[in-house]
Amino acid sequence: MLTKKKKNQNIFKIFFFAFIYLLGLNIFKDYGIYADDEYQRNNAFAWYTYIKSFAIELNLSFIGNLEKLVDNDIENITSSTIPSLQPVPLGIICEFFVDLFNITGSKDIYQFRHLFNFSIFFIGLFFFYKLIFKRFSSIILALVGVVFLFLTPRFFAESFYNSQDIFFLTLTIINIYTGFNFLKKPSLQTTLIFSLSSALSLDTRIMAFLPIFLILVIFILKCVRSTKFYKNYIKYIFYFVPTTAIFILVFWPYLWINPITNFIFAISELSSAAFLVSNLYFGKLILSTNIPSHYHIVWFFITTPLIIIFLFIIGSFLLLLRLLKRLNKLNNDSNDIWRGDKEMYDIYFFMLILISNLIFINKGLGYTGWRHLYFMYPSVIMISLYSIYFFNFILKNKIIIIILYLLVIINLSYLAFWNYKFHPYQYVYFNLLNKKNFHKNFDMDYWALSNKNAISYILKNHNNFPVKVGTISFASLQKSLLILDETEKNKIIVTHNLKEADFLITNYMEKRSGNFIIDKKKYEKFHEILVDDKPINTVYKKKN
Repeated sequence: MLTKKKKNQNIFKIFFFAFIYLLGLNIFKDYGIYADDEYQRNNAFAWYTYIKSFAIELNLSFIGNLEKLVDNDIENITSSTIPSLQPVPLGIICEFFVDLFNITGSKDIYQFRHLFNFSIFFIGLFFFYKLIFKRFSSIILALVGVVFLFLTPRFFAESFYNSQDIFFLTLTIINIYTGFNFLKKPSLQTTLIFSLSSALSLDTRIMAFLPIFLILVIFILKCVRSTKFYKNYIKYIFYFVPTTAIFILVFWPYLWINPITNFIFAISELSSAAFLVSNLYFGKLILSTNIPSHYHIVWFFITTPLIIIFLFIIGSFLLLLRLLKRLNKLNNDSNDIWRGDKEMYDIYFFMLILISNLIFINKGLGYTGWRHLYFMYPSVIMISLYSIYFFNFILKNKIIIIILYLLVIINLSYLAFWNYKFHPYQYVYFNLLNKKNFHKNFDMDYWALSNKNAISYILKNHNNFPVKVGTISFASLQKSLLILDETEKNKIIVTHNLKEADFLITNYMEKRSGNFIIDKKKYEKFHEILVDDKPINTVYKKKN
């Protein structure tokens, strides 16, 4: 039977996670459309439609089905929006529910996508709690870690709309958790579950090979370290490989017709893909294909809460020191790089962060921030929590641990307040390292989500409709209209002839060429969205 203490802990956990989800339910409609939202939706919709047609007409080729999608002009799919070779399985599942619940109208569809996106992230938070508890056996640390992830402002906002990086982050958490279960006690069940999570991750991002590869490396090392482990469990790695391959095939429709050829082609295309994007980096525009080696590291350090950075640096130092001591003592009788599973987990998190950064430094690609490395952030938090664990449970230094917990409480309180104050613009968070001049040095609302609120302000504070609205930034206002209802859409005419616009909107993301200069004699400031006293979106109205 459960003890009273255990029951109280379970009740508290239920209320804790219920509060998080209810909060999401209350605010998911507040976010606008991000620049890639329409494409990601069309991509998922096309693949979902392909799957349905494939199930009905098994003799159709991929190209045949795709041509049918384009010819039927489903959701305005054109030759420029042909589905990606790599679908996002969770996006396809989202489309299944859109179809199941018969959700129609762009506003309802995109709002449902945002709720679905948050629901997936919420599942990731639950597995993150289990992952932290598996490592530290502490409910307090597990809850603190979940709050770290949830309240990190950029992740808080993007959990509602970023249907690629947040999906992948969630799948990575689940993949690591199932991978650790596989390492702890290999069996048909743990192998099957790890294979399933690995396939879903790989079908979402090819970078999933790294966390999976590290699990397999540790598995091999465990075989080398223990003859008993080798004899009892080596067979499961031979089960894992073909099972994962089957799951990859099942969740990747592009591979259904010609698996091997299409897989090789897809991997080649996806790994070499390099889209040309301009980045504002330390006040200068640089191309995404020509970023400096410190690009992702700098973005991480200026957009991550300082308490996590502080704890991460301490934790990394402690782990590196322990690892170097172990390596120094290695001999034929004592090949213990790690002692027990928990130390093994620490090495895994440390190596995942290190190798991820090395890969992206070598790849030399950067797209307005470090979001392509979001999947390593849970590992960053795990190492940050190790700092607290070390002082609390190893050194048992009460003074230091009290100071640490006070710092944690103060910082979490500040993050909660900041998220509340600047909702729904948490995606423009910069920490104190660059809070003063972030608007001059780095891209802010690079996905133009604030355009939705700018248009809503015009609708609420202007009387003569329809009205012509244009943008001097690169993002399309037409996409922002997708999350408005039909009556609101009819009041707005998006114009590309900016000289005839009644209102001009800027989210401070300049076009590559042909930038329009607002004539202050003809236009006056009508509305401004501020984050930390810096404008991220400004609306200008034509003077009468």
